[in-house]
Amino acid sequence: MRKNGLFIIENGSYKDKFTLTSNELKLLASADGVEIMTQSISEGVIFDVCPSDDNATTMMEFFYVLEGELEYIRSDNEKIKLGVGDCFYAHILQEVCIFNPLTDIKILYIATQPIFHELGESMRELHKLNYELQFKDQYTKSHSERVRELSLSLAIEMGLNRDIIAGVALAALFHDVGKIEIPSQILKKTGKLDEDEFEIIKRHSVTSSDLVRNIKYKDISQIVAEHHERFDGSGYPKGIAGKNICIEARIIAVADTYDAMMTDRPYRTKIEKSKVISEINELSGTKYDPQVVEAFNRLLIRNKI
Repeated sequence: MRKNGLFIIENGSYKDKFTLTSNELKLLASADGVEIMTQSISEGVIFDVCPSDDNATTMMEFFYVLEGELEYIRSDNEKIKLGVGDCFYAHILQEVCIFNPLTDIKILYIATQPIFHELGESMRELHKLNYELQFKDQYTKSHSERVRELSLSLAIEMGLNRDIIAGVALAALFHDVGKIEIPSQILKKTGKLDEDEFEIIKRHSVTSSDLVRNIKYKDISQIVAEHHERFDGSGYPKGIAGKNICIEARIIAVADTYDAMMTDRPYRTKIEKSKVISEINELSGTKYDPQVVEAFNRLLIRNKI
């Protein structure tokens, strides 16, 4: 009987099972329904792992580490390190998992059904919008990636389950994608926004939420919609408060604020790090979830931010 899931083979022993997505694939060969690809991911770019959209029962995927090292974060937060020569295979994947490349990595990927041209159309479109947004508004350049990195670190530090961590990873990456519809003169305004302009800015969380609904394998629309809600109910778009805000959005709120204050904006220069940290702590319990701020401080102590 064929086993289901994905199984790590390290020194001849099975370790765990998980699923895998790609942030960069190169098709090497294709014939008779089999595709051979390489997958490259940069050091430190923590990525989430999700089941295939169709969950095909006949599909088998095989992965072989060609270069570098990565670690797989298990459901109990134990980490399994994989290096050159380690391999894993997948069949009927069900769960979402998280990986952290310890170096630049390259993986040989073989699939028994054609998936290269079908892989993540909605994701590719969202990445394209994020890329276009970088040229429209220089502030957003790498902002989403930095927010994703910190959000993931916070979620892992808080010991949350892998499904929540995966939601954080995906939502943080696309939390601002709706800004693509905001006029450039508002995004780049050097002076204070008037009331009408601020209302236009505030729409981006809902617009972003609508755009990410196209992702087939995971619904992150609520997370994205709520990332500007605040713990005391003073946020937008709905003014919800406390734990009525999903935990993923409460995490992204802290990461987003930290990166925003640490970055030059059209209307001000970046703020000194000590002042940023002080403000986030002062607003713990009012604007931000105290548990998230506590995790933020623990990461600071260990120089993980």
